[in-house]
Amino acid sequence: MTESAIAAHFTGVSGGLVMSLIAFSIVFIVIMGLMFIMMGMKHVCRAIDGCKKAPAAPTAPSAQASPAAKAVATPAAEDDGELLAVISAAIAAMCGSAARVVSFAPVKAPAGSRWKFIGRIQNTEGFQD
Repeated sequence: MTESAIAAHFTGVSGGLVMSLIAFSIVFIVIMGLMFIMMGMKHVCRAIDGCKKAPAAPTAPSAQASPAAKAVATPAAEDDGELLAVISAAIAAMCGSAARVVSFAPVKAPAGSRWKFIGRIQNTEGFQD
């Protein structure tokens, strides 16, 4: 076949429709291929994470456990008093006896950070009008 014979199939309205059908088919085939690659990567990542988090062989606790091991095993309610004492001692060491810790509580992270805000501002430049 010559080039003019192949080109004759793609002239006119029917040729445009055939060309559109071919182009859309290629696009959707590529998208489906990427989708299958991403689904496969999800399973590969789960397998890799499963290998990293393999359970360690349980060891029998020794009769003479270290104080650090006992501190880890204690409930969080008992640690609060000790944590308050440590924080108070650190503040007293840095600020002297003038400072006093009355209570403490975990600080919640702000809903939005300055980094997020600046990013939003930079991404919306030119859309104000």
